[in-house]
Amino acid sequence: MGFLVGVFPSFCTNAAPADQCQNARAHGKNMGTEITDPRVTNALTAVVEISGFRRPVVVCEISMPYLNATVGRLGRHYYVGLTKSVLAEFTDAELQAVLGHEMAHLVLGHRDPGFELANRRTTRYEEAADALSARWVDRGAMQSVLRKLRVNASILPDAAMRNRATIEIDARIKALQ
Repeated sequence: MGFLVGVFPSFCTNAAPADQCQNARAHGKNMGTEITDPRVTNALTAVVEISGFRRPVVVCEISMPYLNATVGRLGRHYYVGLTKSVLAEFTDAELQAVLGHEMAHLVLGHRDPGFELANRRTTRYEEAADALSARWVDRGAMQSVLRKLRVNASILPDAAMRNRATIEIDARIKALQ
């Protein structure tokens, strides 16, 4: 299970151009508008600083009723997508852990086009992103995020989806212990 006007304030030279979420919407019908909530801006700025990631990033809302986040590439820019429930249910530390997890995918190369074509998303890649986020941010916050995701998986509409999500999250929780 896999978030700003830009990762950096708009006066920085590597800020994402205005409304990059519009480009993300062209790739995913669930993508919404940019998220400019200061909690998100502050958390992502801290994660970007510690991660050393230097490409422009925009944070977009994902329209779905679950706790979810994603990250992807839009040409030279990247986006992080967050659901409203992530903002509503996660503490500041947990929000930073989620953003750290998504940025870890970028730093680890999990979202580069060549990687995506040659590799399927697996629990191993999620565990690697969890571990890097836990190192950058806070292990306890990352563990708390995973516990909340596990509870949230119980509301997924399809039984097979619920089962797969629970198995993956349990493996990720165990890997962080």
